[in-house]
Amino acid sequence: MKLIIEKDEQAMSESAMHIVLGAMMQDKRVNISLTGGRSPKTMYQMMIPKIKDNDTYKDIQYYLFDENPYTNGQIGPNWQDLQDLFFKDANIPDERIHIMDNDNYLEFDNQIKQVGGIDVMVIGLGQDGHFCGNCPRCTPFDSYTYSIPFPKKQAVNPTYKDRPYQPATLTMGPKSLMRVNHLVMIVNGKEKAEILKRFLDEPINQDVPATILKMHPNLTVIADQDAASLIHKEDYIKL
Repeated sequence: MKLIIEKDEQAMSESAMHIVLGAMMQDKRVNISLTGGRSPKTMYQMMIPKIKDNDTYKDIQYYLFDENPYTNGQIGPNWQDLQDLFFKDANIPDERIHIMDNDNYLEFDNQIKQVGGIDVMVIGLGQDGHFCGNCPRCTPFDSYTYSIPFPKKQAVNPTYKDRPYQPATLTMGPKSLMRVNHLVMIVNGKEKAEILKRFLDEPINQDVPATILKMHPNLTVIADQDAASLIHKEDYIKL
């Protein structure tokens, strides 16, 4: 694992962007996976003017690593979040955005494998230690892409709000992420300081499911100083 601590969110985002753009420059089909949420917002703002209408990146394929399909069959909120954050403003056509749904999720890993795998995936670290849709106390560490009923997650994580309109989560499991060529975790903000320290310090455990990712052969963690305020980088040089 490589740990990078940048001075602020801007610098953190720039470092992550360079990794993603570097992967995109390969002379082959490139498949990448990006995260929604607050953490990557600045990175996307930097990337959009570089990607938009640039022929260099016109064939990049994008894969969503999780989704929460609505009961009425509409595409879930993660797709919409990434549309709002990146895809729409970067002029990424829908045919280059690959999503999982209730019909295809069992084949999603094989489909990705057949086209060369994911070159780079950017993920966040949830304040409760989750990654993708893999939540505390209900993440099967030996799984590829799977479906988990929301009531099952809520039963072991009572703070999760009820979602009757989104009855299940579809997500790439730990084994799916182990196949990714370069896994990049971005962590920013004071509110992530405690969970980042737990992620780094604790052994693999279900209370902080992201700890399983420390087994990835090519994991880069990029944090800003606020998120890293409880740790000393020197303590993790040998990780």
